[in-house]
Amino acid sequence: MDKVRVNITIDDAHADQMDQMAEQLKGAGLEIEQTLSTLGIVTGSIEKDKVSALSEITGVEAVEEDRAVGL
Repeated sequence: MDKVRVNITIDDAHADQMDQMAEQLKGAGLEIEQTLSTLGIVTGSIEKDKVSALSEITGVEAVEEDRAVGL
């Protein structure tokens, strides 16, 4: 299965629970690359067909596929 890189924004109400949020994201299939606690962002990769499950986790504000930009 193809994997995609994603950036996940955690909502303000759950920003102080980044470790717990990261564990929930892992449980949904995310391979975490970085947890940026001060920004409330988790980056990683996941199988394309599992991306929508990340949005259903309480505390996840947004899930965006990472896009490469070339100049």
